Amino acid sequence: MKTSTFFKMSLLLLAAGLVFTSCGDDDKEPEIVVDPVEGTVEYYIAGKVVAEEAALSGVTVTVGEVTATTDDQGQYSVTVKDKKTYTMIFAKEGYKEINDASATVAGNATNRSMVTLNVSMSKEGVAATVDPEKDITVTEKGEGDSKEATAAVAIPAGAVTEEAAITITPYIAPVNTANESAGTKSEAVAMTNIAVKADKDIVLEKDVELAINNKASETSFFDEVEVYKKEDAGRAADNWNKMGDATFDKASNSYKVNISKGQKLNGEYSVRVKSDKTVGATQNNEVLKEESKSNTGNMSAINGYTINYEVKAGWETTTTPSGIESDMLAQIHSTIAAQEGTAGIYTVPQSMVTNISGDYNLYFCCKAKYVEKSYTFSIKGGQKVTIKIKVYVGVDIIYKNESSNTHSGGGTK
Repeated sequence: MKTSTFFKMSLLLLAAGLVFTSCGDDDKEPEIVVDPVEGTVEYYIAGKVVAEEAALSGVTVTVGEVTATTDDQGQYSVTVKDKKTYTMIFAKEGYKEINDASATVAGNATNRSMVTLNVSMSKEGVAATVDPEKDITVTEKGEGDSKEATAAVAIPAGAVTEEAAITITPYIAPVNTANESAGTKSEAVAMTNIAVKADKDIVLEKDVELAINNKASETSFFDEVEVYKKEDAGRAADNWNKMGDATFDKASNSYKVNISKGQKLNGEYSVRVKSDKTVGATQNNEVLKEESKSNTGNMSAINGYTINYEVKAGWETTTTPSGIESDMLAQIHSTIAAQEGTAGIYTVPQSMVTNISGDYNLYFCCKAKYVEKSYTFSIKGGQKVTIKIKVYVGVDIIYKNESSNTHSGGGTK
């Protein structure tokens, strides 16, 4: 009898111990760790720098106090903290510095999202010495034949009063197009810019001719070309004033405009083509990377979890008209590239490292932001040419790192 009673008591104690142990396991608290992604708000400005359509490495990119250097692919990426427009500087020895570029992180940007700015840089021109008693043609290669150059300034004898060293540098000014408003507008878009720099402050005594060579044949040209001037080569990117309309000269296959007597020769000139431009609404329905990680039921945290993804950038043509001479089509594409950056799609590798608390689930999604645009130009006597393109302007990030709510009051839901 005593043995039986002892046995029954032992079973009761064992059962009670099992119940106690079970409740103890159920009541174990999940390990909570800091989420470095949600805890740090930052945005990225990235892009590609080229020269003569080839990737340019070693370019210093400055945004405020933040700097980066382009890699072998010409790519750069900088991290910023605020939603605003940033002034950017691109510099490399031997190349014309770009000091008035800008990129905008929009007010609706998501944390860790990216905007892109693609840039084309140009080598500084070769200086030519101007003798006030002689005619001279100055190109980006120095004194020489305008037909062998992108741009030229023809300076007649007597136009300057003293000897001077003059440098001409054709260049492309980057355009902040990532947050353009949707709609259609008529505007003059830059075909190229020309910086004219002299070692003296020259006021012209005679008219001087500025010529920009047509990349197409003399039978294919833009109908409406305007020239603007910015005498102050500072950082006011929009401080341009119209100087006049350029005329197309078939004999030299170039667009020409006079810089009038009494004007300063030094300055920056923008050669622009009239266009009708349609910008669609920004879309983000293209998923570049989607990933989830479940830590449901595991009370231990996962530390140092890495998410790798690639951002799509650049632009591509979606519709090309037929019946246009190939060299004229190339000129049109070149003009569009002056607005959007060098044509082509490329990817920017990105990664983030986070921690996942116990009994939490992680969800990540990267969506490409893109805009569909069209440019319409009038060529050789009224023929309308429309090119449609797709431009990648950045990404939106969806990031959730949340409790799975699997443990409540000692039970399981």
